[in-house]
Amino acid sequence: RDLFKILNAAAILVMLMPVISYYLVPRISYLEFLPAVVLGTITLLFFPVFFLGASSPLFIALQSQTSDAGKVSGTVYAVSTAGGIISTFLCGFYLIPGIGLTACLLGFGGVLFLSNLLIFKIFKTAQLFFIVACLYLNFQILPNKQQQLLVSESILGHLEILDLASNPTDSLRVLRINNIVQTEMSLRTKKSVSAYIQLLDTLIPQRQKQGDALILGLGGGLNANLLCDKNYRTVGVEIDPRIIDAAKIYFGLNKNVKTVCADARYFLNAEKKKFDLVLIDIFKAEEQPSHILTTESLLQLQQNLNDSAMLYINWHGYVQGKIGQGTSILNNTLIHAGFKVQMCSTSKDENYRNVMFVASLNRLKPQPYLLNETFFATNLVNTDDLPLLEKYNADANKIWRVNYLRYYQQQ
Repeated sequence: RDLFKILNAAAILVMLMPVISYYLVPRISYLEFLPAVVLGTITLLFFPVFFLGASSPLFIALQSQTSDAGKVSGTVYAVSTAGGIISTFLCGFYLIPGIGLTACLLGFGGVLFLSNLLIFKIFKTAQLFFIVACLYLNFQILPNKQQQLLVSESILGHLEILDLASNPTDSLRVLRINNIVQTEMSLRTKKSVSAYIQLLDTLIPQRQKQGDALILGLGGGLNANLLCDKNYRTVGVEIDPRIIDAAKIYFGLNKNVKTVCADARYFLNAEKKKFDLVLIDIFKAEEQPSHILTTESLLQLQQNLNDSAMLYINWHGYVQGKIGQGTSILNNTLIHAGFKVQMCSTSKDENYRNVMFVASLNRLKPQPYLLNETFFATNLVNTDDLPLLEKYNADANKIWRVNYLRYYQQQ
């Protein structure tokens, strides 16, 4: 009976994880970074993992009454390990991309619950109540299908494309990863409404002679369209095939843009072509993959740059104080890799702006909207051996996410 109760509790808690995530985690996000991470992890994972883990000693105790304890222990942990390996491959490559994370949690929790009932043959009305309650709560958090053009879950994140009314005469089409907007397009003009792309438009002059441009992080493809308009043959590299499809279907990606589905670092290692312009615009929700922005990666990138090539990096807006440590480290890393660097932004409000790094191996002319703000003092550099950006950007990324939730979801 103890084992039955423990497995029932584990099944119910697994099925409630999407509901807990939806209602509680956004509220936890307003806490300081470390308490938010710890409390979020405990809230989501501790209790289901605790009850699942508690089942193994009880399996062993029950079987050891009639069999050798050593043999039983080995069998239980061997089956557990084999199940973990098989489930990891099934979920990572097939189930989560195919049916989504929420459906996987409901499915695994439901299978555990039903197996428990069939094996132990203990049936009570309360069990049915809990299952119905879990299903009902999960259906309650389903998004508004009228606004939603696409929803997809994979190991690369929860992707949504929605149309949102911004004013009586226009609507926005947005691409979101894990509830953070990656692309915003006016449905009336088919142009981006993001200030950083408007800044990019100002920073990049029109070419008379056609050039070659590389974008690492395609998003909705509006930055790629901008470069095509400025007479660049453009290659867009994106690790998530869903985003490439979304850019073509929902955001009008220019047909002349060549898309490559690959990790940006892998692409740079393999690509031999040289470019006149490179834009690094890589965000997974609010996070920037730090392996693209190490000294070694930037040195490799130089092999893909023509003599007068320009490098642009889209970044969050935090520069000053402790929260600006990540920005200071990126600046140091660019300089350490041999680049001349300037920073530009159209706003002074750190919480609601992007900063654009402008870099070149040659001397830079003063850029429009040049940012003259005091960096957080540090000599740290981001390298493959000591990747620091994720750690020192954590507070900035957390505040970035909180501001998005406040603005778009009123949470």
